Amino acid sequence: MLAAVALASSFWFLLDVLGAVSHRAPSFRVADFESRFANFPKPGPENVYGYVSDNRPNDPASLSEFHLTQYTLAPATIKASANEQLVIVNYHGKSLDFNFLRAAHLTPYQDFGNGIALCRPAAARR
Repeated sequence: MLAAVALASSFWFLLDVLGAVSHRAPSFRVADFESRFANFPKPGPENVYGYVSDNRPNDPASLSEFHLTQYTLAPATIKASANEQLVIVNYHGKSLDFNFLRAAHLTPYQDFGNGIALCRPAAARR
């Protein structure tokens, strides 16, 4: 029984590794990620932003990029939510995906390029 559990655990670990290796989205180092926010206004401690990303929910990079965003924009508060007055959208395509924004009930406010945009909640969600 113990051997079966160990084998199953190894199998799931292998699937996680293969999924991470086969993922084609760019992987960011801290300095590279910070440079994506070069045009973003310097936030203060009173600023609170929501945060959404177009990463797949089970993508290992999702949580890392969320924490890098918190680190980069400190002392602002970043919440993993689309319900704040301003929401940071972390996207990985060449431009904002308006279908993604519509599904997240967001309206574009300002695109800073480099995969970072600010959006507002759509009027129906307010």
